Amino acid sequence: MTNSMRVLFAFIFAFSLNSLAAPNSIIAIVNDELITLDAISAQITESSTKAQKIKLVDNQIDVVLQLEKIKKFGIKPKLSSINTMLSTIASQNGLTLAQLQANNQFDEIVENITQRLSIKGLKQFVLQDANTSLTQAEIDAALAKNPSNSESFNKQIKIAQIVIGSIDQTDSLLQSKDSLIQQFLADLSEKINTGTSFSSLAKLHSQDPSYKNGGESGWLDKNRLPAEFKQQIDQLKAGELSPPFQTGQAWRIVKIIDERSVDNHLIAIKSKLIQSKKNTFFKNWVKGLRKDAYIEIFDHKL
Repeated sequence: MTNSMRVLFAFIFAFSLNSLAAPNSIIAIVNDELITLDAISAQITESSTKAQKIKLVDNQIDVVLQLEKIKKFGIKPKLSSINTMLSTIASQNGLTLAQLQANNQFDEIVENITQRLSIKGLKQFVLQDANTSLTQAEIDAALAKNPSNSESFNKQIKIAQIVIGSIDQTDSLLQSKDSLIQQFLADLSEKINTGTSFSSLAKLHSQDPSYKNGGESGWLDKNRLPAEFKQQIDQLKAGELSPPFQTGQAWRIVKIIDERSVDNHLIAIKSKLIQSKKNTFFKNWVKGLRKDAYIEIFDHKL
């Protein structure tokens, strides 16, 4: 549709339709798409002002522009994601998925979900170009408004461990499994204390998935460790090896590799700042779509 045709199209709709708009009345044109009152009627109340209604129209225009880009970029949500949301909606309304499918509005529900997931996918696509790095000045300003306190700090540790839950008892029928494991771990401890690499022994003997990393863990919240585990850790200094101890069905030896104090409040502040930058970037990107778009709003119908 050419610009001259669009203007004529807008003129015809602006003056041929009654200002007391019917539910399917055209209230805006965006490129080759029409927006009707139906698109925003569910969000309008008796107390809604004209400015609020125009804002709803503006939001709908943004949706249309985003859907155009979604089509251009070929962005489609996964069927599994759509089905997951349908299952959630059914569950929240006390329905089975079959009952939801039997609903007369099921196709509209699927269309709405697909649209929302597509826009989410578009946002992720666009945000690949976003600069979300934070300056110290930005962080300091946020902390000045909302400072940390002593309760927000959390102690974390990084450990290395060798875990044994089962052992061959064929040659030691007089000893229990637990005592055999304890003795085996004690022997490994002696080797480590005399210079054998903890990492090499963990890779060779540990029955925990961490054996792949030489027994090393990621950062662990100290206060979230099981009580018997924390009790042993509390008695260790960095680099010191624990005696064999049992947690659940397994026995282990552990050493602390590193410790740190983490400000959870600072992490939350940074996360919020980054999210704000992402939202601003995407909002400005959507605004930019209007520059090359033909947009006509019939605000006299609102």
